[in-house]
Amino acid sequence: MNKRILLLEDEKDILELIQEILEEEGYNVIAFNHYESVEEIIEFAPQLILLDIRLSNGYGHLLCGDLKANPKTSHIPVILVSGAGNLEKIARDYNADNFLAKPFDMEDLIGMVKQYV
Repeated sequence: MNKRILLLEDEKDILELIQEILEEEGYNVIAFNHYESVEEIIEFAPQLILLDIRLSNGYGHLLCGDLKANPKTSHIPVILVSGAGNLEKIARDYNADNFLAKPFDMEDLIGMVKQYV
């Protein structure tokens, strides 16, 4: 089973921490602190995308909407991870599969990831 996760998180410390913990759990994590195009995501072929709403060069929720509208990526689960106060509404409006509000417990993250991968 391919356990490939794409992590898009603008805060370097959080990005590195999540990547390290998920790799310790046996996942293959590709991590970026910036917006990636839908075409690049298709090339990565992730089984799950963990997506911050604010990225250094774009907005994750808009990317989520693009991914869910594209037949080549609509099947990939997307979890929005953010400290935004209206995260549940944003996740619903942009068709995210789930959301996790910052700050969060790493066990909650691991449990949610296991639901999808």
